[in-house]
Amino acid sequence: MLSTPVLLALVAAVLFAIGNNLQRHAAVKVPTAGYGPVRLLLRLLRSPRWLAGGLSATLALLLQARALTQGGVILVQAVIASNLIFSLAIEALVERRRPGAAQIAGAGLVAAGITLLVGVGKPSVGGEFSSLWRAAPAWVAIGVVGGGALLLARQRPKGRLTAIALGGAAGTCFALDAVFLRGLAGSLAPFDLVTALTGAAGFAAASVLGNLTIQRAFQIAPLRNVLPAMAAAEPLAAYACGRLLFGEPLQSGPIGVLAVNGGLALMVAGVVLCALAPAGGSARTGR
Repeated sequence: MLSTPVLLALVAAVLFAIGNNLQRHAAVKVPTAGYGPVRLLLRLLRSPRWLAGGLSATLALLLQARALTQGGVILVQAVIASNLIFSLAIEALVERRRPGAAQIAGAGLVAAGITLLVGVGKPSVGGEFSSLWRAAPAWVAIGVVGGGALLLARQRPKGRLTAIALGGAAGTCFALDAVFLRGLAGSLAPFDLVTALTGAAGFAAASVLGNLTIQRAFQIAPLRNVLPAMAAAEPLAAYACGRLLFGEPLQSGPIGVLAVNGGLALMVAGVVLCALAPAGGSARTGR
C-alpha cells in the first residue's frame, strides 16, 4: 500500500501535468519576438487558460508542501517527476496522436526508476535548516542556474537545445523551491522566525526563476522537448539537496544507496529517451 506522502505527491504530479499542458498551450500563442521572460509572464497573466493552469499548479503545490513534511525532499520530488508521464499522455491526447514506442519505453523507465528509488531506497525525512549558512548553497544555485538559463535564452531565443537547457534549469529551480518549501514547512511547528523567513524568501526566488524559465521554454518548444530535461534535473537536484542540506537518510542502508542511484539512473535514461524520441503517430482528425 502506498504511503501518505507518496499518494499526495502522485496527486500533485497529476495536477502539475494538467497545469503544464494548460500553460504550454497559452504560452505558445505569444510571439517570441519582443517578449522577454518578464513581459511574457505579464502577458500570460491575462490568459484564462494560463491562469487555470496556475490554479492547478497551486493546488499541486499545497499537496507537495504537505507531502514534504512527511516524506522528505528526495522521495517527494522523485514521485513528482512522474508528472512527465502524465504530461506527455495529456499532450498526446490533446494533439490526437499516438505516443511513439520510444516515448512509451522512456516513460516506462521513468516509472521503474521511481519505483526502485521509493520502494527499495526508501529515503526518509531529514533535519531542518539549522542556520542561514546551511541554505547558502541553494541560494547560489538559484542565481547561477536560473540566471544563466535566462541569459542563454536572451542570446539564443529559439531552438530545441535552448528549450532543453531552459527545462533543465527549471527542474533545478523547482527542486530548490521544494527545498525551501520543506524548510518553511518545518519552521512552523515549533515556529522559527529566521528559518521561516529564509524558507519563504528562498521559495519565492526559486519559484519565480523556475516559472520564468519554464514559460520561456513552453513558448519556444513542445512539452516533449522541455519536460524531459526538467524531469531529469529535478530529482537529481533534489537528491543532492536532500542529502547535503537536510541529511536525509536512506532507510535500507547500502542497498538503499544502490537503489536510489539506480533509480535515478533509470529516470534519467527514461527522460533522455523521451527527449530524443520522435513525436509519435500522426494526428487523428476528428469527425
